[in-house]
Amino acid sequence: MFNGFLQRTAEFQALELRIVDLPQRSSFQSGIGRRNSRQALLVGWHGANGLIGYGECSCRPDPYYSAEFLDAAALLIERFVAPKLRDGLSYEELLALLGRIRGWPFTRAAVEFAFHDYLWQRDGESLFDQYAGPRVRQVPVGISLGLQDSPQTLERTIHEAQSDGYRRLKFKVDPDFRQADFAACRHLLTNDRVYFDANGTLSPDDLPLLEFLTSFGNPVEQPFPPHQIEWIERAQGQLPQLRICLDEEVKGLPTLATAHRLHYLDELNLKPGRVGGLAESLRILEYCRQHRIPVWVGGMFETGIGRSFNLHLAALMPDAYAHDLSPSSRY
Repeated sequence: MFNGFLQRTAEFQALELRIVDLPQRSSFQSGIGRRNSRQALLVGWHGANGLIGYGECSCRPDPYYSAEFLDAAALLIERFVAPKLRDGLSYEELLALLGRIRGWPFTRAAVEFAFHDYLWQRDGESLFDQYAGPRVRQVPVGISLGLQDSPQTLERTIHEAQSDGYRRLKFKVDPDFRQADFAACRHLLTNDRVYFDANGTLSPDDLPLLEFLTSFGNPVEQPFPPHQIEWIERAQGQLPQLRICLDEEVKGLPTLATAHRLHYLDELNLKPGRVGGLAESLRILEYCRQHRIPVWVGGMFETGIGRSFNLHLAALMPDAYAHDLSPSSRY
């Protein structure tokens, strides 16, 4: 699949870790919590002739989206990854080294991104170039919008997103979602593709809310916690029209294949960090293409470093309606 690219080797002198904190222009509220800034762990692969490849660990500073969080990610790299790196390491050897670590996909991905970026700068070729599938020159984008505290702020948020030209508006929801407020603004959304993302905060007991969300005609993203995937079958037994877009549930190709075999997903939000890196993302993309699973790139409020990888990955998905690739003007 990668045409020998994984046999390429990289010079190595040092691995640099740096946590940055980018203030946001406005806070963002989801079922996970409130975010006022973007903290990110940046990984620098120092090689020959002053060349540095950069990667980003896009997990949160807390363990509420996944088990990973920034401080622990940095510690894992310092103790279990950096000491094993050496000059002349091949891409394939790096993936094998990282593959020994159970879990920690965001952390493993950050090191792979840095290694890959170093090769890309040095050789002028990337793993994206090896992918045989179709691609696009312009990537359609949508935006993820946080929980709103009043009909007025919701209406203003909708107008702002529409004026910016986003192809899809995705709204965060939780069990306390203000359904009446949203119903009052529904007339504003007649020409928009509307999605909802629960970040795993709902249960089958939230059937009235799920019925409202499905009335917009699109899959509901990650309605249930990732360790409760069987709730999908239970909810669909009562609400057959419920379609599912998985996010947190899919941590790699094996979990995707299992969910697909069990008919637990209709669409996939693909986040390169969440599935363990670029090589795994491309394998997942190929699986989705072969099995006709709609797929698009999701975001974790990445810095420009992480977003650049997401953008190149999104360019390999010509059938995607929109990706969560909002601009850096949020910071």
